[in-house]
Amino acid sequence: MNTYKWKINAVDVHTQVGELPKVIYNVHWSYFAEDEEGNMASMIGVQSVSEPDHEKFKPFEELREADVVAWIEPMMDLEQMQSNLDSQIAEKVAPTKQTLTLLQDEPATEVE
Repeated sequence: MNTYKWKINAVDVHTQVGELPKVIYNVHWSYFAEDEEGNMASMIGVQSVSEPDHEKFKPFEELREADVVAWIEPMMDLEQMQSNLDSQIAEKVAPTKQTLTLLQDEPATEVE
């Protein structure tokens, strides 16, 4: 069974929206999976978020990663994301694809 974990890498903010300072509009995230043997896979992305409810606004300085994850997680297709990460790990454990390089042609000789 794989375990999954979010990391919020950064956020983009509007410096001011009306009376509200530092209003987040983009969340830069990473999502990780790890199996029992320590094989890992990850994906990254950016999720846009709508303007906050002025009455429920939490100042930037009080926000924690868990708060932001709670905003974006319902917008994401977690089942699809986890399936993708599971496939990446399965490919690491038992590869079915390779990238190979071709032999290089002899270097060109100069004609004098």
